[in-house]
Amino acid sequence: MRNILFAVLFCLFANSTSLCNAQTLIHYWHFNNYAATSTYTPNITAIAADYSDLPASNARILYAEQAGVSSAYSTYIEGFVSSVTDYDTVNLRMSQAAGNYIRVHNPSDSMELLFYTPSTGFNNLVLTFGTSRPVNGMIHQNYDYSVDSGANWISSGLSLLTDSVLSTFQRITLTCTNAAVNNNPKLVFRITWTGNITGTSGNNRFDNVSLDGDTISGPSSVNQISAEAALYTLYPNPVINTLSITSTTEGPKHIHITNIIGQKMFESAAEGKVFHINTCNFPAGYYYISIGEESAGKTSMLKFLKN
Repeated sequence: MRNILFAVLFCLFANSTSLCNAQTLIHYWHFNNYAATSTYTPNITAIAADYSDLPASNARILYAEQAGVSSAYSTYIEGFVSSVTDYDTVNLRMSQAAGNYIRVHNPSDSMELLFYTPSTGFNNLVLTFGTSRPVNGMIHQNYDYSVDSGANWISSGLSLLTDSVLSTFQRITLTCTNAAVNNNPKLVFRITWTGNITGTSGNNRFDNVSLDGDTISGPSSVNQISAEAALYTLYPNPVINTLSITSTTEGPKHIHITNIIGQKMFESAAEGKVFHINTCNFPAGYYYISIGEESAGKTSMLKFLKN
């Protein structure tokens, strides 16, 4: 009885459909590798997902001028290093730490933040992210979505249409009852702003953006969270008893494995180009493996299946 009560309380406390239902993580942006530099319109480029279960889908986030806005309109986006006072631990996934987040700067009344989140092979979607603002940031964030790559925008069926942004990071969770968002390679979520629209100072902040869903068709067995992950090979995959990891680089490494709901399954230091992990006691399912290279200051993320 005590274990059942704990499980119920955990789901209520987590306030996350993906945690309680063990959905698949489809796309995730943690921004920890996003450069802490400022990029101004019209030269703002899209930010690729740090992890994607659909690596060929080109999931990305773009801070862009709304249609019809003059090309002379000037604002900017930047990566920024979080501090303890930001409480930037909302929706951390895949063993990531509170690192960088993005700041989209005023004036943003003629801008939009676009989340290109293809959902091919998935339904029952949950979009979750952390957000905050300083006193001069835009007060209200307004939400809608498109099922045709932004040609038309819809708000019907969304669980949340607007919010009032707090000074420290809060979790925002969006679901949608419109079946057209499911299994859709052209799905886009959008944020626009109201309040504090006349200022040129201030910003709105975003971190740990994730899209989760239930699998319609099985996800791929190996996925890369970063370009550096191509330096590693996991075999066999799916694995039964022993997972072998081959690296193209020497030097000390830190290995961390979690299951799909973020529970730590394994953690250890390693050295060299080849190492092995005993997975006999891992329950069947998908797992995420983080490999940190201390000398290079890089972290690579991959996924494997335990049968």
